Formats: sequence, C-alpha cells, structure tokens
Amino acid sequence: GGVAANECWRRCSHESLPNRIHPRPISAEDSMLPEDPVRAFQLCYCGWLILSMLTSSSQYQLFYTWFHSSGIGLASKRGLGAHPSKLYGIITPPALTPLQMRAVGVAFTACLLASLAPLAPRPFLFGAFALSLLYFPQLYAEATLSGHNPILVPAVLLLLACAPSLDAAASPPSPPPPPWPLQLLRVYLASGYVSSGVAKVLCSFRFRRYWGLGTSLQHYFLEGMWSRPADSALTRSVQWRLVKSPRLLTIFASGALLFELSFAVAPFSGRLSPLWCAHGLAFHAGILWLQGLDFVSFWSASLLVFAFPLSSLLSADLRHAFEHEPLWLLPAALYTLLQLLTAVSLYDLWLDDILPFSCCPMFMPPRSPFDPLPKWQTMTTAPLTGNVRRSGSMEPLYWSPCSGVFGLSRADLQKLPQRVVWFGSTTGMPPEAERFVRAECRAKPFLLFANFELSAELKCLLHRWVDAINSGELADAWDGAKMEQLLQLQQAGLDAFRACVDRLPQRTAGPPADCGFSPPTAVLKGE
Repeated sequence: GGVAANECWRRCSHESLPNRIHPRPISAEDSMLPEDPVRAFQLCYCGWLILSMLTSSSQYQLFYTWFHSSGIGLASKRGLGAHPSKLYGIITPPALTPLQMRAVGVAFTACLLASLAPLAPRPFLFGAFALSLLYFPQLYAEATLSGHNPILVPAVLLLLACAPSLDAAASPPSPPPPPWPLQLLRVYLASGYVSSGVAKVLCSFRFRRYWGLGTSLQHYFLEGMWSRPADSALTRSVQWRLVKSPRLLTIFASGALLFELSFAVAPFSGRLSPLWCAHGLAFHAGILWLQGLDFVSFWSASLLVFAFPLSSLLSADLRHAFEHEPLWLLPAALYTLLQLLTAVSLYDLWLDDILPFSCCPMFMPPRSPFDPLPKWQTMTTAPLTGNVRRSGSMEPLYWSPCSGVFGLSRADLQKLPQRVVWFGSTTGMPPEAERFVRAECRAKPFLLFANFELSAELKCLLHRWVDAINSGELADAWDGAKMEQLLQLQQAGLDAFRACVDRLPQRTAGPPADCGFSPPTAVLKGE
C-alpha cells in the first residue's frame, strides 16, 4: 500500500507539475469565441445591438406612437440626422405606421439573432442592413438616436454581409482566411474620427482659439447640464468640479482631440489595436455620463472591431481578397471608399448631410462660457419616460422656434407633451451660422421661448444667466469663484423650472387649459 501511494504521489507531483507551471496555450476549442476574428467580431457586435434593442425598443415604440400622431411638422419627415437628411442624400424613407414600426423593429432584432447561428449568417446580416435603413430613420427626433448614434450600423452590417468567411461559421477552417472585412471596417470607422478631429483643428484656426482648451468642455458641459440634467448627485458633483477646473479639462480636451486624430494610424496598429477600442469605449461612456449624449447603445459597438488584434497587413489582406473573393470585396471596398471621400472632403461640413456617410462634424467650434458667440440653451421635461437622458424622449437641443433650419412653429410647441423653455442670445453670430437662425431672431441680446407660462422668478434667473455669460471676459472661465457663481445661478434656474412645471397639471398633448404660451415678441426686442 505504501509503495502504491508513493508511486501515485510521484506521478501527481512530477508528471503533472509542468502542466501546472507551464499551461498549454489556449486553443480555439478553449475560447468562447471562434478563431476567425471576423466571426468573433460579428458575434460580439450583433450581440451588443440585440441587447440595445431588447432594452430600449419598447421606449422607442412609445415615442414613435406619440410622434407619428402628434401633428407637428417634424412628424411628416423621415431620415437620418436632425434635418433629417435623405439616405445617402438620395432616398427618402417611407413613414411607417406604429404597427409597421413595431414589426420592422422585431424583424431587425430577429435578423440579428438569426445571424448568431452558424448556419448562413450572411443573408440575415444583409436583411438587418436593409431593415436598419428603414427602422432608424423613423426615430430621427428621438433623444438617443437623433444625430450620429446609429449611422454606423448599416455600414458594419453591410460589410459583414460581404464577408465570405462567415459562410464557414459552422465548420470554420484553421487557420482562418484573411480578415479583410475587419480591415475595411477599421478604415471606415477611423475616417470618421480623424475627420472629426480635423474639423476641430480647422475651427481652431477659423476662430483663433485652440479647441483643446478646457473652456470648450466647460461650455459643452454647461450646455448638457441645462438640456440633459443628471439625476445622480454624484454625477452633478463631478460635473461641478470639472467645470471649475479648466486646467484639468484642458488635459481631457486635448486628449480627446489627440484621440480622434490618432485614428489615422489605428487601422495599421496591428496587435496594439485594442488600445483604441478601450480608449474609445471609455471616451463615449464618459460623454454619456457627463453630458447625457448616447453614443454607447449603437455607435460604440463598432469599436469592438479594434478589440481583435490582426497580425496581417491591410494591403496583403486586400490583395488576397481581390485575387480570391473579388465579387464580395468590390461592393465592400466601394462602400468604404464613399465614406473615405466624404470624410476627406469634409462633405457634410461644407455642403449637406449624406448620412449614413459622414465626416462627423460634432462639437467643432472652440468655445468658452464667456465667448462672444451665440449661446442657446434648453430645459425640458420628459413625460414619456420621466428623464430626457433615457430612450424614448424627444431630442431637446436641435429644434427651436428661432431656428431657420430646425424650426418649430407656435402650433407645434402647443402639441408637444413636454414643457420646454428655450433661451439665450444671438449676438456675435458668425456668417456661417446665420442660415440656422431666423432673420428676426438674429443679433438679439436675450431671447426666450416656452410652451407654458413661466414664473417671474424663472424669467429673471434666465435673464441673469444670459447677462452673466455675455458680460463676462474670457479670463473668467479660469476663475473658480466666478464659475462657482455661474453654476449656482444655473442650478437656481433648473430648480425654478422644476418648481414652475410642478405647479402645472399633467400634460399629454396640446396646451393645458390654465397654461398660457410665453410669447417671444417682447424679448425679441431685448426688453
């Protein structure tokens, strides 16, 4: 018995020891993801979109049911972006009924789910691509899908539908074929980030102020704190601390600009590519947390294309695809080329939107809370969801009664279920921006619009806010005490708005019986 025990111990302690000290490399069989990086990315990307749809589609449907029957002028339009623009500048999407909208949303999610199965995922990816161009244009006025959040979805789904390696998902070859679809997707995604950074650099020259100064983020944070106030006390505390710390914000702003421009090398980063993925996810999560702008639910999923290191060269992968899979490479390469031309030319900066192609001209002007440029703020309730940061609310910033492009009529204001206040000044307007503001609203030191009667206290606080930022100096943004006063004035305005709204009856559509319309005629004269 002792001999047997000693032999057993010898085998366990010596023969198994190397395996414990030097474990064998993880093989494809050990990993939860397939060896083919194209298939691995497709599973992660579609899974992300499915999760977003399952958690938010009911809120989208709630918003669309109201929007479709609201009777406001915006409800007659469909497209991508805030205009909204025709698809690719050519195609006007049809307006769906709420029942059709629900069916398209279910079909879109079902196609994504079906593409997760190893049997013929590509037809379902192409179906999801087509349905995305029908579904998202219906929601261009929704708070989390207005603008650029969903514009990458069609591109990613189309390029994945052109990936022949997905045909072998059930029995993938080893090693996997060259991942040229991921290479094209990296170029596609990088072009948008780089062009966005270039636009900020050009605007720095145009306005003779460096975009990466912390005052730019001060301005954009304050804007978000008006239109998308946070419920969390922790978030508000962090916002206040950052707004009073422009030197720290300078590090963040310069880092954000460098991050966007660094995408010029991201497609060629090889095994370092996960750095761009991690930085990008943190970047957009921070924007959602501090500004309430959602680029997480759909846009950020595309960053996972950088999560899978590629050892092969872009040129070698494209050469292989041209020789062996030209029928699938050509449409994918053409689609990517059109995006590249849009980004390199900054087409939608100089001319007009052709979404989903875009140079992503977002947050371009270098700003300061006390600069001489126009300033426009919004406060709104969100009766459909309870919070404008949640899916299912109407986008609060783009449309207003004084806009020449994103206009709302007085009749439209009375049909909104939410209580809304627009206020600001239009002095110091650059010529490039004049077309966005109605002639009678230009060069005004104070403007105020609302679709309900405001209290005298609220009107006074909003007037004081606009006077404070228009009478201040650029150096005041670097003075913590003055920024503290500005933040306290803003919080007083937000509290007065909430108190004013709470005194009114619940609103579902149209003006309530005892609630008047705050006319802009007096303040148009600067009174």
